[in-house]
Amino acid sequence: MENTRSQNQAAITYGTFYGLSGIVVFMLFYLLGTPISSKAPQYIGYILMIIFIILGVKSHRDADLGGYIGYGKSLGTGTLIAFFGGLISGFFTVIFFKYIAPDAMQQILEEAQRNMAKQGLSEEQMQKGLEYAKKFSTPLWLFMFSALGSAFMGFIFSLIISVFMKKESTPFNSNVG
Repeated sequence: MENTRSQNQAAITYGTFYGLSGIVVFMLFYLLGTPISSKAPQYIGYILMIIFIILGVKSHRDADLGGYIGYGKSLGTGTLIAFFGGLISGFFTVIFFKYIAPDAMQQILEEAQRNMAKQGLSEEQMQKGLEYAKKFSTPLWLFMFSALGSAFMGFIFSLIISVFMKKESTPFNSNVG
């Protein structure tokens, strides 16, 4: 009997690759002095997510499922890859803001305040907005936003990716025996 991975095992493997590669990219941007408000690391993170979802679903389909995968299984695998990657990056996010660059959160809050001022918000509205931002910048919230946000984006990307990755088995090509 073949030794095949489960959907979770495949997702953990490729989610780990995605999470670790995202950390490397983030740290490269940080060490190069890219402003904390830059969207470039986020966009590259999305590209990495798409790449690892495609690689992970393809690997699971071809190596574990005999070359066939349904749309739902593909969607689930892709979402799990993003979720497990999000857990890793969420853990790193907490470490980053708590130990590596504790002043970075203050920079983000100052940038948010500048953006609110540009929008013409009153002082009271800005203070209320910053109050909410501070509440949601605790380690627990940062971890949860990272994991759940990654799973959500992985779900969105997997909706599209799964259209191309699915390969349904038919009675004529199924493995009998």
